Amino acid sequence: MSDEIDRTIATFDATLRQRPDYPFHLVGLAEMIAAKKHRGRALKLVRKAMRLGQDDPATIMRGRRLLASMLPGYHVPMMNDARRNLAWDKALRRAIRPGMLVFEIGTGAGMLALMAARAGAAKVVTCETNPVAAELARELAARNGYADRIDVITGPSQKVTIGKDLERRADLLFCDIFADDLLGFDPLSAIGDARERLLAPDAAAVPRAASLCVALASWQDYSRSGKLDSACGFDVSPLADFVSAALLQPIDTPGIELLSERETLFRFDFSDVRFPASERHVVGCRALEAGKVDAIARWIRLELDADTILEARPETGTRFFSSPTLTPLGASIMVEAGEEIRIGGSHDRRKILTWIESR
Repeated sequence: MSDEIDRTIATFDATLRQRPDYPFHLVGLAEMIAAKKHRGRALKLVRKAMRLGQDDPATIMRGRRLLASMLPGYHVPMMNDARRNLAWDKALRRAIRPGMLVFEIGTGAGMLALMAARAGAAKVVTCETNPVAAELARELAARNGYADRIDVITGPSQKVTIGKDLERRADLLFCDIFADDLLGFDPLSAIGDARERLLAPDAAAVPRAASLCVALASWQDYSRSGKLDSACGFDVSPLADFVSAALLQPIDTPGIELLSERETLFRFDFSDVRFPASERHVVGCRALEAGKVDAIARWIRLELDADTILEARPETGTRFFSSPTLTPLGASIMVEAGEEIRIGGSHDRRKILTWIESR
């Protein structure tokens, strides 16, 4: 397959070189190669095109569009998130001692690996399945003077081996591979595998634990986005079951009010590897005041260490790249102050469901 892609690139490149707008159409070749899932090759082509066409705005914008499509959109707000960066920097400085060999799962463009190297790790070995992100992580390591201390492996952590990628078992594991719903990127499998195969027996993990929290919520946009029964005088109730069971909302979305304290539905301790294949829990949420419950709010909570917590709790005026989700109820529930509503949840290590169990 590699030879076939090389021939395709060479053939099209030779043809495009005869055109006066070669850089613009070279981006088109990069688009075609990216569509064939060869993103590393596409990255080199589009960067070449943008260098050659640096004075052509159309080439630059076409190139930027392609580059943006090859890197998940959360990378920019994540790397610009001062709250996240400060918390992680503090936690890694506390966890890392001089001479440590540390291992990271899912480096993205390498921000946490840079922090770990700056904190004093002798060697940071990290991995990334997205070849574009992996190449950027190598580039940023070199640009910031850490190329000799950060090794970026293109591929999943499950393919990392002792003796080839890691000279010995690592002294510390760190990772931020948690989706907005906590389990979407399958962190339990990756962390469990790393602890069994790649870490020293007494190695710590950052974060030390991760939880999914839930609370009762009122939501001013419920009637527009959270339910469907009638519209323009028509009965459209058969569509009610098609309303999403997990609506992602920015952390500072106006009109979301929590009517109970948070409760922990699931918590995963990363000092252990015995994560259950599935679980079903029920927690009680007690209303703080009388009101109308429209949805179950849920969000992730990362315990980076004993002193540092990151969580995506809905809160006006807050900024965080991770977002809470809302599970709209089929119909709003009126509650009295002190009334307990029981929230149920289940997971299969990849997906989480939540519902009202009873009141």
